[in-house]
Amino acid sequence: MSAFKFLLTPRWIAITLVCIFMLPAFQALSNWQWHRLQDRQVANAAIQAQINKEPILITDLVTTDAGEKTVPDDSQWRTVGMSGVWLQDAQVLVRKRSLESNLGLWVTTPLRLTDGTIVMINRGWTAAANSAVDSPVVADVPSGTVEVLGRLRVIQERTKPAPTDLPAGQVDRIVPTEIVDSPDTLSNAYVEMTASEPESLTSEIRTLPAPEVTEGAHRSYAIQWIFFEVMTVIGWIILVRNEVKEQRKTAVS
Repeated sequence: MSAFKFLLTPRWIAITLVCIFMLPAFQALSNWQWHRLQDRQVANAAIQAQINKEPILITDLVTTDAGEKTVPDDSQWRTVGMSGVWLQDAQVLVRKRSLESNLGLWVTTPLRLTDGTIVMINRGWTAAANSAVDSPVVADVPSGTVEVLGRLRVIQERTKPAPTDLPAGQVDRIVPTEIVDSPDTLSNAYVEMTASEPESLTSEIRTLPAPEVTEGAHRSYAIQWIFFEVMTVIGWIILVRNEVKEQRKTAVS
């Protein structure tokens, strides 16, 4: 054991302690990635289950409580159909929305359904104008009755005041009652349009992609942290072995 007395020197005590502290840290990071993977899998399963359901009329989901029209929170991503007329004059552009790394805006147009309910329809993404204060030109929607199919998106309540310095016709996010302040407005959700008849998309608007249901890189990151944990132990052993060899060479000479 005399060959390993160097482990009791301050330098080697420090090296050993650093390695010891790194092991649980790497393990904790690995566990964190495994938990994120599990959460992602649960979320993906919920999204896919909603997407796989048969389309339903949005009016079958809408309820009125205390004078406010809402849909259930668990209807997120459900495919819904509806019929109504566009409220072109109330259309807004939602700022700072990216698509394939390109900066742009969402084109959101209210649709008044045949029963009077007003639903915010995110018709898609359009590229930003040359400056932040300008709005891109978007062609008008068709007049008359239109059939719309899309994915239902339940919104979160605003936690801070809406900005007051935005260009006219632009908003920072879709808050239905801020766009059309009416008891007829569906207040807690909007719809990502996937199809319409007659066609309500124009060349400058791109349909939003379906939600990703991939696992991401969490699994590889979790394995990576385990690899670092193993390499820390191996690295410490190699350092100790090299130190022993060096001391033996010094003793022989």
